[in-house]
Amino acid sequence: VTALAHLMKYLASFGDTPHRPTIFHAPAAPPISIQDYLARLAKYFQCSDGCLILGLLYIDRLVKMHPDFVVSNLNIHRVLSTSVMVAAKFNDDIFYSNKYYAKVAGVRVREMNRLEEKFLELIDWRLYVLPHEFDEYLGMVLAPSRALRG
Repeated sequence: VTALAHLMKYLASFGDTPHRPTIFHAPAAPPISIQDYLARLAKYFQCSDGCLILGLLYIDRLVKMHPDFVVSNLNIHRVLSTSVMVAAKFNDDIFYSNKYYAKVAGVRVREMNRLEEKFLELIDWRLYVLPHEFDEYLGMVLAPSRALRG
């Protein structure tokens, strides 16, 4: 969670430049840090660790498919919760209702439904991930901790 949170914080830092708001934007940056929020999602979504990696991969797909979509401190929480929720639903055998995911994410269920719909539309429903793609993203997340261990 910590390594992934650092990567997400780094990604959100690029969004400090002016950009067009999306459905994922909050009026103000949430008071919870990205690391604490990701820890909350991991704990209460009860999804596999692989879903956290898939969430990152899906966000990267979104940004690559829509270069005008900028991840920022105003949207990272909603983008992250939506991507991990979608990953859990696609990848895990057990998953929860959008009502539950919305409560954990801190949004209304109607908003969670719209976020999920838009997210899937933006990534063109491309949820399948090849094993080598997954390994590549897992390596990106683990590389900083491996470097520290020497």
